[in-house]
Parts: sequence; C-alpha cells; structure tokens
Amino acid sequence: MKDSTLLKISLMLSITGIFILLFLLEYSQLDLIKIQNVTQENLETQVKIQGELVSIKETPGLYILKINDQTKIITVIVFKEAPIEFKKGSYIEITGEVQKYKDELEIIADKIILK
Repeated sequence: MKDSTLLKISLMLSITGIFILLFLLEYSQLDLIKIQNVTQENLETQVKIQGELVSIKETPGLYILKINDQTKIITVIVFKEAPIEFKKGSYIEITGEVQKYKDELEIIADKIILK
C-alpha cells in the first residue's frame, strides 16, 4: 500500500475513535450515591450527590458549601468560573471528584444543578 493510503486510513480511524470516546463520555451517567457512602475508596474518583444546601461560605476564588442529604453532611468546593447564585436551604445536585483535605473528605465540584 502507498503511504498516502495508510495515512488516510489511520486518520479516519483516529477521528472515528475520538468521536466514539466523546459519545461514551457524554452519555455515561454516574449513579447518585448517598453522602454516607462517600469513603476513602472514592478518593480521586467522580461521584454524584444531591441534598440540601445548609451552609455557604464565599472566598475570593471559591465557594465552600455544606450539603446534607439526611445521611451525612459533606463539604463541596466550587471554584468561581461562572456566577452562580446559591441559596441556603435550596436543593442541589453535585457531580465532582472526591478529595481529602485536613483528614476530611470533600468534593471538588465539576457540575452543579440547582433544583
């Protein structure tokens, strides 16, 4: 085979593979879990939780939220990338990565849905 033919085939396969990965990423859903089930085993993995917003602390670069789902309260860190109006007592769904800070588990939010 000619080099140009191999190049075209490999380019088409690469682009197809990228689209398949993007499709899988877009349509893969995380299951909702209870806050009490967020443990050390979840460190550096994505989780989805929901609950009541019980506390809001604003700093220059981020929001520190406390979320309660009736099983436990967890801290959620939200970086200020776009303006969001949080209201204490509102119901919120968070998708993010579990991290450890000062021996406590917290979630670094990637996606927030106010309900």
